[in-house]
Amino acid sequence: MDNQTPAPWTRHQVPDNPHGLTGVDHVALSARDPIRAARFYVEVLGGTMYYATGFSEEERSQRRSPHSFVHMGGVLIQTGYPNDGKTFPDPHSKSYWPHLAFSATPDVLDRMCEQLRAHHVPFSGPHSHLNVEAVSIYFLDPEGNKLEVCTWDPYPAEKVTLLGPGGVAIDWESLVHEWAPAGERLGASP
Repeated sequence: MDNQTPAPWTRHQVPDNPHGLTGVDHVALSARDPIRAARFYVEVLGGTMYYATGFSEEERSQRRSPHSFVHMGGVLIQTGYPNDGKTFPDPHSKSYWPHLAFSATPDVLDRMCEQLRAHHVPFSGPHSHLNVEAVSIYFLDPEGNKLEVCTWDPYPAEKVTLLGPGGVAIDWESLVHEWAPAGERLGASP
């Protein structure tokens, strides 16, 4: 297999899965504060709350683990307190993995840059990638989960820097932040 060349179909031509799998249903991300994490996906990234459990006294007495699901396009993002109480993301790791990438158009990518700035969420990019026609921005949720917004559509070359060998590396440490939901930010009106 040639690792330098993408498959012969385009990014948006999805080949049939021989077993009938149709895509990702949900992604589960650990969170010390699952409510704050879910609100980040709603307030900053525009998701829609679908379901939450484990937050009431009754649910806690039933030993329900606090977690919620937020719709992000066709995928649900589950944020929850891990049942082992210790499997949390490491926002200080220099690795790009694991991370979750959201698809976007070039206009949406630019709007997400403005949205992140408006919420004081630091990000890196836009960055181009070697050997593929993709442009991405990278940032962290308030729990330290690594996120990406990516477009595979043409994007102005003068607005990007090259990511990886011969280009820049993501400084994840500089992307750590203390985002808080609206009304809970220092100096915010109730």
